[in-house]
Amino acid sequence: MGKRRSHAIRNVTLAMSLMLVAPISSLSSEEWGRGQAIFNSNCAICHGRDGSGGRGPNLLGSLKHGALNSDIEIVIRNGLPGAAMPKFNLEEEELHALIRYVQSLRHAAPSTLHAGGDRTAGKQLYDSQGCPSCHEIGNEGSTLGPNLTRIGASRSYEYLKTSIVDPSADVPEENRYLKIVTRDGRQFQGMWVNEDSFTVQIRLRDESFASFDKQNLKEVLHEKDSLMPNYRFKDADLKNLLAYLSSLVGAPSPASETQRKRRQR
Repeated sequence: MGKRRSHAIRNVTLAMSLMLVAPISSLSSEEWGRGQAIFNSNCAICHGRDGSGGRGPNLLGSLKHGALNSDIEIVIRNGLPGAAMPKFNLEEEELHALIRYVQSLRHAAPSTLHAGGDRTAGKQLYDSQGCPSCHEIGNEGSTLGPNLTRIGASRSYEYLKTSIVDPSADVPEENRYLKIVTRDGRQFQGMWVNEDSFTVQIRLRDESFASFDKQNLKEVLHEKDSLMPNYRFKDADLKNLLAYLSSLVGAPSPASETQRKRRQR
């Protein structure tokens, strides 16, 4: 009797495990349409309408934060701290429809992530080009530009490539660059932090924080171009650098986040 019960428990456990990891090969047209509508409204702007990535990572093939339904649910419900992925408050039916649709995308085509490249050589190139003077990884580098600690988990390979060779092609709002001219002719340049009807705040090149009363300003110019220069690397060097950046999937350190918030007070 004990053995039969043990076998039954193991069989139930195995069945539940298979349900979690089994690929979703097909959805009804109604399920697929519902999931697609939710995905297009909430996810496509970052992950692309086909899931191949953009500002957000590629969702085709393997997923960096786990491929079980439960893994995907956690990311949707809680977001990813330190990344651009917000938390979503969806109804249960919407959440399950979205998860099933993401799974259908994931299994519909192989991952388009590019393999190859030498991460160590990429790290050396990153350092030699002075990237730490603008970007922070973990506790090292500057907070002037975007934090790259988990850039490999929050951006697709192709988006990273474009950001290097043509950084002004897409400048997220949080990375905007401002030029401020006061009424007495002084000029300040820095990264946009916050703005309302009365004040504007920027982070200067020395990483200090500055706030301005708009009534004392002559101009506030929102630059369309990125501060980052257009790099022209050899194919092998670019591939190495991308291999390094794609490997950065860690969480920003508590010290780093504390320092950043302190500068913005």
